[in-house]
Amino acid sequence: MKSKKYNEYLETYNWRNQKTQGWPYSSDAPQNKKWKKDRSKLFKEGGNGWWMLKGTPEYKKHLERIKNEMP
Repeated sequence: MKSKKYNEYLETYNWRNQKTQGWPYSSDAPQNKKWKKDRSKLFKEGGNGWWMLKGTPEYKKHLERIKNEMP
């Protein structure tokens, strides 16, 4: 059974609850130079590059939570 705190966390960070900003680039991803540059930067910062919380206090909490869950 999942805890109440865990369910609150899921509700807070559910992608469906996030407001969208729209596509910030003028063309599709593979052809857009700015997208390629931003993607490369994100990959260098975050390892696999797809952590939405990278660089935020929530990311630090996420890392701490993972460390605490490891045996």
